Amino acid sequence: MIEIKNVSKTFGSIKALDDVSFRVEDGDVFGVIGQNGAGKSTLFRCIMNFFDDYDGSISYDEKNIKDVPLEKIGFLPEERSLSPKKTIEEEIRYFAKLNQMTHIPDEDLQRWFDRFEIKGKLTDKIKSLSKGNQQKVQLLAAVIYKPEFVILDEPLSGLDPYNIRLLEDIIKELNAMGMTILFSSHNMENVEALCNKLVMIKNGQIVLNGTPQEIRNSFPRDKVLIETDKDLLPIIDGKAKSYTKNGKFWNVYLNDPEDSKMIYEDINKNLGFVSQFSQAAPSLNEIFAKVVESHE
Repeated sequence: MIEIKNVSKTFGSIKALDDVSFRVEDGDVFGVIGQNGAGKSTLFRCIMNFFDDYDGSISYDEKNIKDVPLEKIGFLPEERSLSPKKTIEEEIRYFAKLNQMTHIPDEDLQRWFDRFEIKGKLTDKIKSLSKGNQQKVQLLAAVIYKPEFVILDEPLSGLDPYNIRLLEDIIKELNAMGMTILFSSHNMENVEALCNKLVMIKNGQIVLNGTPQEIRNSFPRDKVLIETDKDLLPIIDGKAKSYTKNGKFWNVYLNDPEDSKMIYEDINKNLGFVSQFSQAAPSLNEIFAKVVESHE
C-alpha cells in the first residue's frame, strides 16, 4: 500500500503539488489524471525519491518510501530514455540487473518479448526500432523484474489503437499477477478501461477522488442521447441549453436533468417510437473537460 499524505512541492515561486493526499491499496490499478503541468509527473518523481525536499510524507507498507528497496518499485517515465546502440536484450537485462534480477532465462525473455509483440529480434539495436516498439521495450524493462508496485507515466501515448489494446491487456495481466499499478494517461477511455480508482490533479491539487463510477455518478445526468430521424426542436425548445446532431443522433444538454421525463413523454405523445433514448452519467472525458473549465 502506498500512502501519499499532505505532499507539497515547489519550484521557486511555482507550487507544483499542493497538499496532495490519497492511498493506493495493494492490487489497485490507480489512475492519476490531469492536464499537462498539473503535477502528475512531479508526484511520481517524489514517490521515486528523485526529490527529497518536498513537504508531507510518502510511505510504502507503512515504511518511509526512502527506506524501501528500489527493486520493489518499477517506473516508466513519460520521457523515454533507452540506449540506442544497445540491443533489445542488452537493454532489458541491464535494467533487470539494476533491480537485483541477475538472471533471466532465455526462454522467459523470449516469451515476454513475444507477448509484447515487439517487432524484430532480441539482437536488434534499439535505434532500429520504431518509436512505438521502443516504448514497448521500455515498458517491458520496467516490469521484467516483477516489481510489487509500478508507476506508468503515460505508457500508451503515441501508440496506435491496436497497440493500445495490447498494452491495456498486458497491464491487466500484470495486475492479475499481483502487481499494483499507478497509471497516468490523457486518454480518459484508457483510464476508464483500466483503473478501479483515480484522482484528478488540477494546479497541484486533487479535485476528484474515487472510483470511475462514483465520480461519474457525482455529476448530474444532464445529457440525453436520442436516435430519431424526426425533428426534435419543437420538443426540446426551452428545456435544452444546447444540442448537437449527427445524422439521426441527437445529443441534448438539459437545463435541468428532470426535464428528460417531460421530453420522453412529449416524444411518445407526438412522435411515437424512437430507436434510442438514454440518459447516462457523463463520461470521464466530459467530466475532465468540466472540471478543467470550472477550476481555471
